[in-house]
Amino acid sequence: MTSEETDPGEAPFVLYDIVDGVGTITLNRPQQLNPISHGPHSMQRAIIDLLVEADSDDSVGCVVITGSGRAFSSGGDVASGKRPETGLDWYWFLSEEDVDNERIRELRKPVIGAINGMCFGAALMMAAHFDMLIASSDARFGLIETRFGGTGAEALNYLIGPQWAKFMALTGELIPAAKAKEIGLVLEVVPPESLSAKAQDLGRRIAAMPRDTMIMNRRMINSGMNVSGWKAQKEAGIAFNAATNSCFSGHRAWNGERFSDLLGQGWERYKEVRDAPFAVSWFDTDW
Repeated sequence: MTSEETDPGEAPFVLYDIVDGVGTITLNRPQQLNPISHGPHSMQRAIIDLLVEADSDDSVGCVVITGSGRAFSSGGDVASGKRPETGLDWYWFLSEEDVDNERIRELRKPVIGAINGMCFGAALMMAAHFDMLIASSDARFGLIETRFGGTGAEALNYLIGPQWAKFMALTGELIPAAKAKEIGLVLEVVPPESLSAKAQDLGRRIAAMPRDTMIMNRRMINSGMNVSGWKAQKEAGIAFNAATNSCFSGHRAWNGERFSDLLGQGWERYKEVRDAPFAVSWFDTDW
């Protein structure tokens, strides 16, 4: 099965199949590293529509979401569409994105993320709403958009605590899979060739559980997250993020150049300057 297409004749945004009670959604723009677009007819909306479909399908007990190619997702689709400009524009954009993400948590059935390769920015924020994450050993997690003045750490504070959330938001560093497991962001790390089988096996085990009990236990835990501050943290974060993102035209790189000017010089130049201070991972330095 497939979901919405970008344009007639092009490959679908996402693929979907069901095996042994596990529905699998595969992000399917591998040449672009599976960027997450938002709004009507977008990648994120296609994912949500398939999750809602699976949730109402009695033959499905659990859903796995993964990416095709060498990335789960590089993050938000900055190459297409018009960026929000004002603080109010950003507020409504981020609020709409959060509505879609919260729909994942409001489903009856669990969602497992099988994270292959990079999982950055908007993709990481979406994955933070999944129930469990299994990562390949070559996976990397990060708020890469903070390198050019973006935001997006509001869900991480709850999941990994303020110190690690600050590290990711204030440094722009990428977290390797083993470290992501150590800090509680992912459940397990496996070799890349084992990722799909490991995630599918977990999905089958969940699908084999008594359905009503599984649904209510999941809902109970999510309700506990809500009363412990999950939604309040995100609501405050959206407002802060909107204010910060609206100042993009003034954000400067480490060399003094404006990121808005760098965009005009081409995407490769933009990435070159953005990523230069991070060529060697902080985790790989030895003093």
